Amino acid sequence: MAETATIDRPSVARPVSRPRSRKPATVSASALALHLDCSRTYIGKLEAEGVLHCAPDGSGFDVDASRVAYLRFLRRERRQSARGEADIEFQRAKAELMRITIAEKKKALMPFYEVLAHQEELIGLFLTHLSGFAARCGGQDLVVRRAIDQAVYETRVKIAEAARKLADHYRKPEDREPEDDTL
Repeated sequence: MAETATIDRPSVARPVSRPRSRKPATVSASALALHLDCSRTYIGKLEAEGVLHCAPDGSGFDVDASRVAYLRFLRRERRQSARGEADIEFQRAKAELMRITIAEKKKALMPFYEVLAHQEELIGLFLTHLSGFAARCGGQDLVVRRAIDQAVYETRVKIAEAARKLADHYRKPEDREPEDDTL
């Protein structure tokens, strides 16, 4: 036959309910700053913005109400952060535009259309003088002039082919002409 023994355990005590005071606990701005982990001046700023409210009698801040108001303020700020990110992106773009403008003023940067205009002007000048090369160098000898003209023509064809290859390389795929594979 098995014997049973009782174990003496301390009884589980129920917490004694204490009567809560009807007056909320109020603390100074410095104590509230410690409670919310911020500075005293930040508490003053929050009070000026209407986030936190001092007791009407001037006795201090209600800790519970201030904590709830501060948490709501933080949530509201977080919801508005998308607008803040857009503002930051706008400021970055504005700063980049200012850097470009300054570089242009310092003549360290120039607009792309100006570069193209100067490039076309130089290429035109080069091709014009290249075309008159045979007359200047060959003189009255037509055999030499024809040989120079042929060399100039071949040079111009090679330049045109190189320019076309570069243009095809940098052109968008949808803008490219289909290649003819039939021979």
